[in-house]
Amino acid sequence: MSWRYLCALSGWLFCQHASAYDLLLSVQGAIADNGCVVSADSKNMTVPMGDIALKQFYANDVAFGKTQFVIKLENCGVLASGVKVTFQGAANSENSELLELTQESDTAPGLAIEILDANNARLPINTKMATAIVIKPSTSNNLVFYAQYRAVDVVDAGVANATANFILEYQ
Repeated sequence: MSWRYLCALSGWLFCQHASAYDLLLSVQGAIADNGCVVSADSKNMTVPMGDIALKQFYANDVAFGKTQFVIKLENCGVLASGVKVTFQGAANSENSELLELTQESDTAPGLAIEILDANNARLPINTKMATAIVIKPSTSNNLVFYAQYRAVDVVDAGVANATANFILEYQ
């Protein structure tokens, strides 16, 4: 075979197919005045759960230490009507709807944190609320929640801290 023939054949074998297309991307949207400002005291909040006796967690799935906390929204826009909240954090390995305790050398085993809405319904961690909380425009709004310890296994004494972030989706 001649070199020309081999070069042409190898060029044909290793050739990539190339095509050109006309594409059009149309972006449409609007800016709505439906958000609020999170108040300064709600941005880095600590929920004081207190010291709880070990005997309160006598069985698996027992909850104790329910403590209220409030996310305050200020200067809500004129179109504000509702907000859905998502609490994000490390999910517990025994129950993925609960918040895992921060792992330290003296962390209490067998516990997790459960977050509840104002009606005491569980808000699974890392899951957006199904129903929006009604908020009023042009005013301040208080979003009420609860945190409580929940036994997920045999509980022993120790530190029981956890961290979560909240995300607000305005309606």
